[in-house]
Amino acid sequence: MGKLWFHRTKKKKNKFFKKEKQQKAVIGVLAFEVARVMSRLLHLWTSLSDEQVNRFRQHILNSVGIEKLVSDDNDFILSLISSELFENVVTVAKYVARLGKNHSSHPSLKAFEHAISDWIHNGVDPYGWQLSWEKMERENLKEVSLWNTTYDYVGILLATSVFTIVSRIKHVFGLPKLITDAETKDSDHISPSPSIFSKQKLLDAPPDTLGAAALALHYANIILKIETLVARPSKCYRDRNDMYSMLPGSIRAELNERLPCIEGSTLSLPCIESSTSALQDLPKLEESIQATIKTIQWVSPLAHNMKKWQSKRNIQQKAQKASLFSHPVLLVQTLYFANHQKTEATITDLLVGMQYTYNLKKQVKAKSMLERGRNSLKIKAANLEAQDEALVSIDGDQTV
Repeated sequence: MGKLWFHRTKKKKNKFFKKEKQQKAVIGVLAFEVARVMSRLLHLWTSLSDEQVNRFRQHILNSVGIEKLVSDDNDFILSLISSELFENVVTVAKYVARLGKNHSSHPSLKAFEHAISDWIHNGVDPYGWQLSWEKMERENLKEVSLWNTTYDYVGILLATSVFTIVSRIKHVFGLPKLITDAETKDSDHISPSPSIFSKQKLLDAPPDTLGAAALALHYANIILKIETLVARPSKCYRDRNDMYSMLPGSIRAELNERLPCIEGSTLSLPCIESSTSALQDLPKLEESIQATIKTIQWVSPLAHNMKKWQSKRNIQQKAQKASLFSHPVLLVQTLYFANHQKTEATITDLLVGMQYTYNLKKQVKAKSMLERGRNSLKIKAANLEAQDEALVSIDGDQTV
């Protein structure tokens, strides 16, 4: 089964597990299901290592794309990261809660749902399940298969892992905003309700984002198409028309105002030529192109990450298990939380810049052809003049 999440428990617990193994029912065929849950925990553990946390901080907090399209509030960004990590923990926590209620005879596991909620909200750990992060470790499972372990053994093993990972997330990224809001509402209660088990998801995107509009992947494809077209303008005409058909009405309307040459559902060449003739100031045109390139440099990583995130999500759904990749992509690194209006404005700017890039290439090509034509005419004129001089010289000799 590969390397899975495991922890060396104290001798006292090992004796308890050994006694339980002899007296209680074993998980049997559920061993495969438990292995998948442990794989998810291993993935979480890997993503919360010091190396990964430092990488997240350096990449995310210094990302121009995230700052411009998601938020420039670092606390808000950290809350989004925390929400995604907590969402993954909740999946495992719900499994442990079901395992405790349906299969375990241990009182602590039957009360796991309230125990984990008290741990998240109040820092209360009545069963001593939280361990220091430094003590957590990965290693191969014991030679004895999970098949022969008891429900209580597995339940406490998973509960200990969940408690420790939750503690790590709180320490590094803080609590998700949804949970802190719930704490504020329930401040008069001694023990808040287990909000992490509610139907409301921690990763529900705000209403003004691409995630809420279900457009994140679609807009990522548009941005990547623009990136390709700007890099290879020679493919512009056919591929630009395909891309234009992907645009929503709001962007098309804006383009019609800024680039009147766009007619119907295509980018017509006659209009491109008329637009070119109107752009006489090449230095300003080149400045606009450089601005387009810079925009692509900060927005395309979000688009690439969106495609990567969706691809890995599809693989996980088909395999029905967590994928153990070493460098995970978080949703905050994609277009999922990007502001809808700001992203559309960015795409519009890129499209205008792409048009300018095409215009400049066309002007340079036309100028080059014109220069070649002029040089050719000069050469022909010089040859004709030389021929005339030669004829004049011959006529003069004949006269003499």
